[in-house]
Amino acid sequence: MSLDLQERYLTDADGKRIAVVIDIETYQQLLEQLDELYCIKGYEQAVIETEPEITSGDYLTLDQYLASRERNSQ
Repeated sequence: MSLDLQERYLTDADGKRIAVVIDIETYQQLLEQLDELYCIKGYEQAVIETEPEITSGDYLTLDQYLASRERNSQ
């Protein structure tokens, strides 16, 4: 998704840029893209953290986990 950034700047008395003003639609798009980036980064981190267990076969499938919970609750 491409953003059409038409930012405007707020400046101080010396003309130094101190803030950026963007329209609300662009702001919402930026938030959505940031959320997507965080999801991707979270997935990448989960892959890194679980790869040793998956490679060694040291894991349970969801069905195995649910079956063990069922057995333990009886």
